[in-house]
Amino acid sequence: MEEDSVMDYPISNTTRVFPPLIFDVGNKGDHQMEQLTKRVEELEKTTQQIQMDVAVLTARSEHFATKADIEKVRAEQGVMRVEIMGELGALEQRLDKKFERMEDKFDKKFEKIDEKFGKIDEKFERIDEKFERIDEKFDRVDQRFNQLEDKISAFNNSITWKIMIPTGLLVLAWFVQNIVLKMS
Repeated sequence: MEEDSVMDYPISNTTRVFPPLIFDVGNKGDHQMEQLTKRVEELEKTTQQIQMDVAVLTARSEHFATKADIEKVRAEQGVMRVEIMGELGALEQRLDKKFERMEDKFDKKFEKIDEKFGKIDEKFERIDEKFERIDEKFDRVDQRFNQLEDKISAFNNSITWKIMIPTGLLVLAWFVQNIVLKMS
């Protein structure tokens, strides 16, 4: 009875106390040997399929991001943030200096306008043109900020596709290997 519980796939439906005789000479043994041979062939096919699946998973796992890769990306992102903040600070300083110079220029021009009251209209038109150029410069600065935001967003998307998706696939492969295949 104990031997029956050990066998996963009994050769016949009858309960046996001893394992089946493989080298039985009679017709009954030949039929059992054929069944056993078929089961071994199926087992070999399944084993080959499992070996192929493991080889595919092993090949795919070579492209997964490692902890070092993630740390490298984080470090690069930190350096990039520092560089961006430095560039933004330098840009702010340049803009402040330009505004101070422009303010000085405007003050001088307004003094001249007071002296030359007849040319007030011309000078106001020039000032309006300069403000339009300043607005254009602000528009370009806004465009650069938008481009910078787009680059940061693209970088985050890149991280998602290069790290998160392969990690999800690795978890799925683990699940298939450890849960689904063990249940089979």
